[in-house]
Amino acid sequence: MQIGIIGLPNVGKSTLFNALTNAHAAVADYPFTTIEPNIGIVSVPDTRLKKLGEIYKPEKLTPTTIRFVDIAGLVKGASKGEGLGNKFLSHIREMDTLVQIVSCFRDNCNPSDEIEVIKTELFLADLEVVVRKISSVSPRAKCGIKEAKEELEILYQIKDSIEKGDASNSQLSPELQLLTSIPVFYLVNVKDINSKIPESKYELVPINAKLESEILELSDAEKKELEVKSDLDKLILAGYKILDLITFYTTVGTEIRAWNIKRGTSAQKAAGKIHSDFEKNFIRAEVFNFSELEKYGSEKALRENGLIRVEGKEYIVKDSDVMNIKI
Repeated sequence: MQIGIIGLPNVGKSTLFNALTNAHAAVADYPFTTIEPNIGIVSVPDTRLKKLGEIYKPEKLTPTTIRFVDIAGLVKGASKGEGLGNKFLSHIREMDTLVQIVSCFRDNCNPSDEIEVIKTELFLADLEVVVRKISSVSPRAKCGIKEAKEELEILYQIKDSIEKGDASNSQLSPELQLLTSIPVFYLVNVKDINSKIPESKYELVPINAKLESEILELSDAEKKELEVKSDLDKLILAGYKILDLITFYTTVGTEIRAWNIKRGTSAQKAAGKIHSDFEKNFIRAEVFNFSELEKYGSEKALRENGLIRVEGKEYIVKDSDVMNIKI
């Protein structure tokens, strides 16, 4: 799963990315420092995995991860080629969700205006895609081809929604990969975490990117002495939530591993997350939930109490399930 970090130039995207991933993306106070997207793999905070480690005492604990992508600053007119134009619009198209960073570490900040600039560019880029598609489908529709006429009707519905500033119809044609169909949440980069943020119709999560990068350099003892705590876990978990992901666990040999899947995924599809052969050759899964294990203290106790279930291909995996997959 990929989360794209977007925003206008110089709002603190790369600073936040560095803090998130401990990577070394270039940071400078001029536009387009990040031209090619920087990519970092981030472990998802998980107290349950730690507890599983205490119970099983494996040699290896492997958390689930999310991929964060630092995308170059988007400017007004990007949909028409301004700035780096369509190059980073194409990067955005590859994301599962977006987090937009808006700046409020300078005087007279206006988060809503920054959000609207980018929303407008994404809508305009989508409108161009839909208009091109209409042009390609129209000749076949005029010839009376039923499928083309139906597709054209859907395209006009989508076009109408985009022109009204609404992406609600974009899922009618998912193959278009419309930018406005990608879910977005908003972080406001503040000078001080207690700073007053101007009113906005958007839900804004405050974060101090510069402070986060400084916290990264501190030892645990220094963090305790200075009484500072990172808020980056909130960002990672917010991304996890908006993607509608859940976590399941496998215990194989000397490793306990966490995996993320979309809510509503079947056991067979979840097995494919581990390896394609597991999905292809899936027979059944032994399943219990972490909450049951935490209550009874051991897998042996669960077996003695008949709490380990045998589930088939269509079983819908639940958050915190521990699975032993048979192939």
